[in-house]
Amino acid sequence: MWLACALAICTVIAMFVFSGGLVSAQEEATKPWVAPDDARKVKNPLTATPENLAAGADTFRDNCVLCHGEKGMGDGVGAKTIKVKPANFTDPKLISQETDGSLFWKMSQGRGPMPSWKDTLEEKERWQLVLYIRKLYKDANK
Repeated sequence: MWLACALAICTVIAMFVFSGGLVSAQEEATKPWVAPDDARKVKNPLTATPENLAAGADTFRDNCVLCHGEKGMGDGVGAKTIKVKPANFTDPKLISQETDGSLFWKMSQGRGPMPSWKDTLEEKERWQLVLYIRKLYKDANK
C-alpha cells in the first residue's frame, strides 16, 4: 500500500517538476475525455460479487483515494495540488455517460495528471475497480 501511495505522490510531483509537460497535459485534460466507440462497447467480464467488490475497494484505497477521495468524490488530498480536478464518481451526470468499457479504458490509458494504470494494475484489478466505482455511485445516490 505504501508503495502505491508513494508512486501516486511521485507522479503528481513529477508533473509539477516537468512543468512544460504539465501545462500541455492540463490543457489537454480540460477537453472532454471520451473513450473510443470500440472501448465503450466492451463489457465487464466480472460480476459484482462481494469478493470482487472487496478487491476493488482495496485497489481503490491503495491507488485512487489520494486524488479521488475516500468516497470517490474527487476530493482527495492530491486533488488540491492539481489544476484539473479528478472525476467525481458520485456525480450522476458523469456516471450516466460512462460505460464500464469507457471507465476501464480511461483508467488504463490515463490522461493529464491521471496516470495510466495498465502497466501497474492487472486487467482483473482494473475491472474490479470499475465494479467498485459503480458501487461508490450507488452508495452516494441511494
